[in-house]
Amino acid sequence: MKNLLIFVVLLFAAGLCGCGMVNSYPERERRYVNIVDYQARQVVDDWDYMWLMERPSYLTIWPVRRGN
Repeated sequence: MKNLLIFVVLLFAAGLCGCGMVNSYPERERRYVNIVDYQARQVVDDWDYMWLMERPSYLTIWPVRRGN
């Protein structure tokens, strides 16, 4: 029973600390810039959709993911 309790506590502690792969500041900034860029380009599609001027397809013409 004591071994099970120790195992559960260690498993919980490992879950709290994560896997150890933390993004650096430049990586986070690049991710936020990509998100804001994508959302800014998507506003045009949303505006057209609101005014019923959208294309026949609901898929965006903008690339969702870019290789960095």
